[in-house]
Amino acid sequence: MSERTATPKPPIPYQHTALGRKVLVSLVPVICPPQFVHLADAIVDHLALTLGASPMLLRKGFDAGLLTYDLGALPFHRKRAHKLTGEAAERYYASWEHGPTPLHVQFSRAINQLMSLSCYEQREVTEAIGYQLEGWIAEVTNKRLTVFKDDVQKQATQLLAPDPLRPGFRMDRLKPRRKVGA
Repeated sequence: MSERTATPKPPIPYQHTALGRKVLVSLVPVICPPQFVHLADAIVDHLALTLGASPMLLRKGFDAGLLTYDLGALPFHRKRAHKLTGEAAERYYASWEHGPTPLHVQFSRAINQLMSLSCYEQREVTEAIGYQLEGWIAEVTNKRLTVFKDDVQKQATQLLAPDPLRPGFRMDRLKPRRKVGA
């Protein structure tokens, strides 16, 4: 079988390193609202899905950043960051938020943004804050189809109309393509 017809392998899903997972779980009480700390594993799993959609270089950089964050606590707290709790964990994270270099600041922002996104994507959290996405989508769809009804119809007609540059060609007559190697 040639390279052209070979079926591409599906990408391997991203998984946090064991240390990276410990660091992220330890950051859930620092970044997320306290009433949702019990969702730490689900939040960290969701964060892995988000990173999984990112390029490999970004994922490797994120893992390296988590290692650096974890080891950076040793000189100041005599513990690695994933073992810090309470006020010590808060202070250490704040030292990165207002860090000595732009790299510290940007990395802490990235963790904050990704973890916040992962937290607020949890069903329990969306229900607790009254965020009902499905209802909002239905409402906006209905409104748009009402307000822009004529424009939608005009565009649909235009898309399905015969191509003036290709007389006699019609989209509805096309046969589905046969898959290579089938």
